[in-house]
Amino acid sequence: MFKNILVIDDDKLVAHTLGNLLAKEGYSATASEDGYKALEEIFSENKFDLIVCDLKLPGMDGFETIKKIKEYLKAKNKPDVPVIFITGYSDLYEKARQFGKVFLKPFDNEEFIKSIEEYIE
Repeated sequence: MFKNILVIDDDKLVAHTLGNLLAKEGYSATASEDGYKALEEIFSENKFDLIVCDLKLPGMDGFETIKKIKEYLKAKNKPDVPVIFITGYSDLYEKARQFGKVFLKPFDNEEFIKSIEEYIE
């Protein structure tokens, strides 16, 4: 079954690299450079099986972005979407772990893909 993943990261190189990695593994990836664009993707009724979200984003951070996405999905009676956080900031790691899986950049691609498979397969 084809799986669609929303990647939210303001670093275009990271978003591009993740998109290529996910495509190589048979997933479809849609990239958003900030929380506002990610919300537009969700509001446009695109269905995502997983969200990979950076914690440090311009304007609205990853925590707030995911909070708004989950509120929207709940209000529309849509299924929740699992989230994997990514960050280069170790001081945010523990806070993010309260909400799910977190990977510190740079991370091991095999471990990352394995976590994705666990979440959505």
